[in-house]
Amino acid sequence: MKAISIAAIVVIIIVAAGGYFGYSYYKSSQDTGNMAISVADAPISGVSGVYITFSAVSLHSNSSGWVNYTVSTHTIDILNLTATNASLLTNITLHAATYTMIRLYITNVTVDILGVNFNFSLNAPFAFINHPFKISAHSSQDVLIDFNLNQDLNLNAKIFTPNVGFTVQSS
Repeated sequence: MKAISIAAIVVIIIVAAGGYFGYSYYKSSQDTGNMAISVADAPISGVSGVYITFSAVSLHSNSSGWVNYTVSTHTIDILNLTATNASLLTNITLHAATYTMIRLYITNVTVDILGVNFNFSLNAPFAFINHPFKISAHSSQDVLIDFNLNQDLNLNAKIFTPNVGFTVQSS
């Protein structure tokens, strides 16, 4: 009799746990939205190209901390890109939440000055954006990271320091 009671309790626990995990999976797959990250710049005189190689994006939320997303590494010439012709860096599917910070990881910056390419040293391995935005379930958010090349590029020292602006638009 005691063995039957224990077996019944084990079966109840297994059924309850399966229901909970099934609900968690269903809920998590339903609570996602998308975020498209694009990059642009403010122009700088004497420069005919600014090629930035991006490798990853990290997003921070109070509920999950920092989460890294790999970007297929590619180089974007951000010179003369604006909000109307910004270059898409990546699309990410995220859990619906409020995110507070972004890191865009940069591996290389090459600047064309008067027809000569120069590799610039990176003052930081990422551009850091401290600005909250919300991802809602079943919606998309467009995020524009706007570099300010007049501040970012030290042409004499050949150093790149990412100073960025930030724009969020629902789509």
